[in-house]
Amino acid sequence: MAANRIETADFPGRVLMVGCGSIGQAALPLLRRHLTLPEDGLTVLEASEQGRALAAAHQARFVHCHLKPATYQRELRRRLKAGDLLLNLSVDVSSLDLVEWCADHGVLYVDTSIEPWPGVFDNPMLTMRERTNFRTRDDMLKLGRRLGPGSPTAVVDHGANPGLVSHFVKQGLLDLASGLGRSIEAPAASEGWAALARDLGVTLIQISERDTQATDRPKRPNEFVNTWSIDGFVDELMQPSELSLGTAEPGKPAGSHWHRPRCGSVYLHRPGGATFARSWLPSSGGYQGLLMTHDEVFSIADHLTLRNGAKAEYRPTVMFVYHPCDDAMLSALELEGRGWQPQPVRRIIRAEIVTGMDELGVLIAGHAKNAYWYGSQLSISEARRHVPYTNATCLQVAAGALGATLWAIRHPREGVREADDLDFREVIEIARPYLGSLVGAYTDWTPLQGRGELFTEKLVPEQPWLLQNVRARQWR
Repeated sequence: MAANRIETADFPGRVLMVGCGSIGQAALPLLRRHLTLPEDGLTVLEASEQGRALAAAHQARFVHCHLKPATYQRELRRRLKAGDLLLNLSVDVSSLDLVEWCADHGVLYVDTSIEPWPGVFDNPMLTMRERTNFRTRDDMLKLGRRLGPGSPTAVVDHGANPGLVSHFVKQGLLDLASGLGRSIEAPAASEGWAALARDLGVTLIQISERDTQATDRPKRPNEFVNTWSIDGFVDELMQPSELSLGTAEPGKPAGSHWHRPRCGSVYLHRPGGATFARSWLPSSGGYQGLLMTHDEVFSIADHLTLRNGAKAEYRPTVMFVYHPCDDAMLSALELEGRGWQPQPVRRIIRAEIVTGMDELGVLIAGHAKNAYWYGSQLSISEARRHVPYTNATCLQVAAGALGATLWAIRHPREGVREADDLDFREVIEIARPYLGSLVGAYTDWTPLQGRGELFTEKLVPEQPWLLQNVRARQWR
């Protein structure tokens, strides 16, 4: 793959981008760089005034409009027709309703996460199960089955993670096969990928991310600082921690609940912002991060499951271990200390960042070479070379959205699709110019390192990659 190749597409329809926050502002120049559109072919619809000047600078029409359950159909009818594309980069706007509307009107659709209308993820009146990502994703999959495989393409959950990390898993599995001396072709279907992961001995896949971007203006008390959507991050912090359990695990961990019988996925009766696990990165080694919910922990595990009837014969454990930038981690700890009452001041950091990178990849573990990490190391200086006013985190997400957008334009009648359903090489080729260094690295590190007599956890040294070894503290 050529690192600087710019993939483009001619699109005769119009693009409506819903949301112009931190991700939308990073995506705008990429859309202009990679898409040839009609003169009036790009419109930005935003619930606030942020992004108006930027939209004008990129020859996009700006509309100040807040999509709501009672108004979204009217607003979309005004601006979209058959053959157009809706790029949804918003929060608190129902992906389910937008996908169904687009399918009914012949419009392509792309988003970076499956979102409900407000009042779900942070609603204390709902049960833990009702606030899970598993439930919102399950509703989307049901809609996809109802619409059928030949309906207008709707690529859901395709930013950086969820999104690009699913493609990193496939490239990582091929790299691992080569490292173990096996010459293979990329499988054509999910069953082939699952058989490959099984035959390689993979028992655990972690989405492994550490954001080291730092500013010259540190976080203040009662201020929430982050490198991307604060609303989206707070939702994730307050949602239950979720993961998929593999067939190598001895059983369901204490304090967890099945989403439904034999589904292979669980949620914990505690928020992701207060649950921790251990992982590894090429740049800094072992680290402790938040064990948070993300849709890719379900989609990757489902994609790599081999079944005999209702029984899973092989399935890897899949989880997301996230250490946000230090100011965001302090903000999350302060949020928990405030009883999950949001801080009154919020700040997304971009221009004030002076150093650091976002290191995002997948740690594929449990095999004969212990563990292999594959992913993106994108520094703030490299991100600014492409989009001067953004940061590394936002550009990685925008690159994933760009990859999904071009894929949808090239494949317009594929129905509802997740990242795992797309051609991983095609999407990585589109996104690669904005991912910095794509790195593959083996390690002999395990989550048992440094956990001796000071720790009271019940560890299993002979199987270092079991969940009970990976978790950083007991769940009660």
